Amino acid sequence: MFNMINIALSEVDVVAKPSRCTFSLAQWLEERNRDVYPKMEGYRATMAGGTGRASFLDVRTPVKLPDALRGEKYAFVALPLAEFLEGGSITNENIGVGRLCPIGSNFPADAFVQGIVILTQRAEGLSSWLAGTEVAGFKAELRRRTLVMETDIDNQYLMAKLNDVQREEAAAFEEGKDNLNGLHFVSVQVDDESDPAGFWLLREIPEGL
Repeated sequence: MFNMINIALSEVDVVAKPSRCTFSLAQWLEERNRDVYPKMEGYRATMAGGTGRASFLDVRTPVKLPDALRGEKYAFVALPLAEFLEGGSITNENIGVGRLCPIGSNFPADAFVQGIVILTQRAEGLSSWLAGTEVAGFKAELRRRTLVMETDIDNQYLMAKLNDVQREEAAAFEEGKDNLNGLHFVSVQVDDESDPAGFWLLREIPEGL
């Protein structure tokens, strides 16, 4: 796909850059896979994308974050989906150096978005570092009992080890992501009462899309 895009852009002044954060493009492709391609002559369902789950052959080992960037506390939380929609309290004006991915229109209005709050006295530094990379998403590896951050094309960072209670919360986090097509968020704050130094609404894009 990347080579095809480079060829298509070869005659214009545009540089293609690999990314896992092409949220609008992924949403457009999913809509076509659902509403357009099945109506075309010769369509076969087996030709459509991947399974949506990571391959069991993925044997990457997450890299530990530098101590200066690690949070002191992590918490699994949830916010009403309505807070991210028009009229909600979360906007580009109050998310610090973060960003908000687009939200599909096919979710129930009373749904909750699962997320992770990182509490650290170095909230500004961690948020600035996250803003300088391309945060693709957060994943709870239940079997390994780890919380992993995905960035750029294939980087993984170990954020935390999960105890028994956190593992149960992480299972709910992953289930909630699945219910909303991978939608989730991360907020970096100094404490429970402070505004986010950085807030990212993210979406785990299905493999093979």
